[in-house]
Amino acid sequence: MPRKSRKAGHNYQFSKQNLDRLFDMLPNPIFVTDRHGNVLLSNSTTALTMDMSVDQLLKSNVRDLVSNGYYTKSYALEAAEKKCVIKGELTTKLNFKQLSTSTPILDEDGNVILVLTTGRSIDPGNMCSSPEKRELLNRRKREVEYLRSYVLDRDTVVAESKSMRQLLLQAHTVAQTDSTVVLHGETGTGKEILAKYLHRHSKRAGEAFIAVNCATLPEHLVESELFGYEKGAFTGASADGKIGLFEAAHRGTLFLDEIAEMPLSLQSKLLRVLETYEVRRLGSHVNRKLDFRLIAATHKDLHKMTVDGTFRTDLFYRLNVIPLQLPPLRDRPEDIVALSFKFFEDFKKKYGPEVQLMPDTLSSLQKYNWPGNVRELRNVVERLVISSLQNYPSEQLLDDNKVYELGSQYDPFRLAGLNGTLKQVTRAVEERYIYQVLNECGGRMGEAAERLGIYRTVLYRKLKSFEKERNEKN
Repeated sequence: MPRKSRKAGHNYQFSKQNLDRLFDMLPNPIFVTDRHGNVLLSNSTTALTMDMSVDQLLKSNVRDLVSNGYYTKSYALEAAEKKCVIKGELTTKLNFKQLSTSTPILDEDGNVILVLTTGRSIDPGNMCSSPEKRELLNRRKREVEYLRSYVLDRDTVVAESKSMRQLLLQAHTVAQTDSTVVLHGETGTGKEILAKYLHRHSKRAGEAFIAVNCATLPEHLVESELFGYEKGAFTGASADGKIGLFEAAHRGTLFLDEIAEMPLSLQSKLLRVLETYEVRRLGSHVNRKLDFRLIAATHKDLHKMTVDGTFRTDLFYRLNVIPLQLPPLRDRPEDIVALSFKFFEDFKKKYGPEVQLMPDTLSSLQKYNWPGNVRELRNVVERLVISSLQNYPSEQLLDDNKVYELGSQYDPFRLAGLNGTLKQVTRAVEERYIYQVLNECGGRMGEAAERLGIYRTVLYRKLKSFEKERNEKN
């Protein structure tokens, strides 16, 4: 057992809170179990490599973790049984390969009271015989760094669905480079939000993020806006000249939204900028050397446009270094739930009504096709909240003639009408309580599952079961 120095004052005592903070600062996996394998203390890295939260891990036993596939082998139990240090390799649910070391801690009578387990990535020199394998391991390390940042900064991007989580993993890796990125996705899927995410997680995060919508710039001003101009360059020009958006993005990130709308006459000039990273203001004879990272976005098929002759082929291949595809909202129902709760809470704070997002409303939102994607969902949720201020019990909100009822302003558990068999009443109470917890957690599935004391997958199954029962009744 570690001994506390007698010279240490009260402020240096190892309280549970201080140990939690100390553990979470460690970059490698580390956790403590009792002799029976119950997890008592852990850092976030351990949990994240197994695709679970710290709270879930602290409620677990290592036998269950192995049997449920969170990692392939536990050495903690063997260390507790043999009362000696046990080492070995293991693979976690997210396919992270580690060298695990379990050290038993004995009391004065030689009985095991705790087991300390630490892990570290297996040395690439020992297992990687090729550059491809070394790159794979390095990518896994970067994914762990991303997962830590995602948990610590979970409100930046809503990503409950597997497809969005995979996209963010890829985006986080890409953010560490200066490669040009093209974001593809339908209108309203959040391409600018992802562009800001890339900037925020890049080495240029402390510099400017300059967003330009190529579709909204007047054609006769596009060149002067992008490249800038010297004084007297043309009629109506500012007497002092003007810096262009390329220059404004120097050392930062330039985001060109709706890149497909850029006139052909300017596409060749953009290509030259990307090849030389030099710009020349209108009316100037001096080239200015720049350093910026370019992110472009479009909802159109750029490759098809090159075939049609409406987009330059050479510019397409210069831009298309790293393409990222944002999935439409209709293909990620988990995000519909999470986003609905997020927007609902945002607008409740803005407008002030004490209302709840009820199960029937949420079910209807999940069934809708959302041609306008996240932007349309946000507008609908705002309309829901505003309708409550006008005392409308319901409102025709979407084009498919479905009525979305805003939830009661009262606690649903105080409402009358719970009747039937014990099983039916229990089921109804369970459903209402789950949705209330989801409301309180802002739609974050992981957090709600932890509060309910169930796994995230169990929560998803229950929600689908509730929806199926409502469909059968209808």
